[in-house]
Amino acid sequence: MKVLRLNVEQRALVVQLQTLLADYCGDEAAARKVILAGLSWPMDTPGGYWQGLAVDWIEQGATVDAEMVELLDSIAVTEKLPQKLRHKSRAIVKQWRSKEHTAQP
Repeated sequence: MKVLRLNVEQRALVVQLQTLLADYCGDEAAARKVILAGLSWPMDTPGGYWQGLAVDWIEQGATVDAEMVELLDSIAVTEKLPQKLRHKSRAIVKQWRSKEHTAQP
């Protein structure tokens, strides 16, 4: 699993997840960085807060790519994270793979 290093930049990025995707002022490339920062947040934190907000942005219509799917796969099997978050992550992965992205890692 590819994990971003937790640093000041990642902390500044994940804070953006506390707004709705529609209210985010950045472009799609910047939104991708914000989502990746949330999905790759250390999974030993209680409740999967940042991962959950990143998944919410995806559910709000953010574009999903292979790197995100890899992180979502990890979230889906991490038992420390809430079941609801794991199920949402698994559903996004399944939907992404069922479209045109049939090759699985």
